[in-house]
Formats: sequence, structure tokens, C-alpha cells
Amino acid sequence: MADEEEFEEGEAEEGYEPTAASGLNKVVKILIYVALGAVGIVLMSVISYYVALTAASQQYREVASIAVVRPPPPTENFNFTEDFRVNTADRGEPHFIKLKLSLGFEAGNAALSAELAQRTPQLRNMVNLILMGKTKDDLAEIQDRLELQEEIKASINHILSEGKITDVYFGEFIVN
Repeated sequence: MADEEEFEEGEAEEGYEPTAASGLNKVVKILIYVALGAVGIVLMSVISYYVALTAASQQYREVASIAVVRPPPPTENFNFTEDFRVNTADRGEPHFIKLKLSLGFEAGNAALSAELAQRTPQLRNMVNLILMGKTKDDLAEIQDRLELQEEIKASINHILSEGKITDVYFGEFIVN
């Protein structure tokens, strides 16, 4: 039995014992992880700096190209004195349109200004007929209203002889 006890004590003594070298290995591993983390942070910072620099220069180029475009020349306006108030073409549920309208044309064209004043009743009738042909759903979106402006402009330009209108402006546009 004494031999067995000595044998067991010997095995316990020969078991794993931490050495100074294994403690040093843990410190080296931790330092390597910290160094790799620091390198990763520096690398991400450099990449994000160059991405931000590229994006900023691209945005500057876009803004610079927009600034180069000249605004259109100012126009003279012909304002209808009365609002347009018409019923829509909706069946079943009645709706109406209330609209303030102005027409823009090239500045300095006195003959066209006089023609627009002379043809005011004809122009009002033309716009009323266009509006009466629309339903509430036909005028729901912004794109629909832009198309209405183009339709009014084309119809009016068709009958003018002293020049052409360039723009149709809605001062007020209510569909109820």
C-alpha cells in the first residue's frame, strides 16, 4: 500500500503544472489580438475616409453641374380675372374643380397680350370644356396635373395667331 500511495503521489506531481512559459504565451496571444484589433480599426477608418472623400467630390460635381444651367428668361403673364369652377365628369358622386389660371408667354410680345385679352371668353370656354371632361381620379396625381397643363397649353396655342404661350400656371387647384 505504501507503494501505491507513493505511485499516486508521483502521478500527481507529474501532472500538468503551469509554467512561466505558458503564462507568457497567454500574454502574447492577448497582445496579438489587441494589435490585430487596432490594425482593423485603422484600416476601417482609412477606408471610410476615402469613401467619404469620393462621395463628397461626386456630390460637388453634381451640384456644380446643376449650378451651370441658366434659369429660363422671365415671362409675362396673362391672368384670368375669374376662377374656373366646373363639375367633373364623374358619374354618381358629384365633384367640382376650382382653379385659378395664368398663362405665361415671351416677354415683350404686346400683340400676343392683346390677342389673349380679346380671346378671353373663347379661352375660358376652352379651359372649361377640358376641365369638364376630367374625373376626380384623372386629377389625383401630380403627373395628371402636369399633363393637364400641357393639354391646356396645346389647345390654346392651336388657336393663337400672334405667338405661343410657354407656360400654364395654377394659382389654386382644388378638386372636391
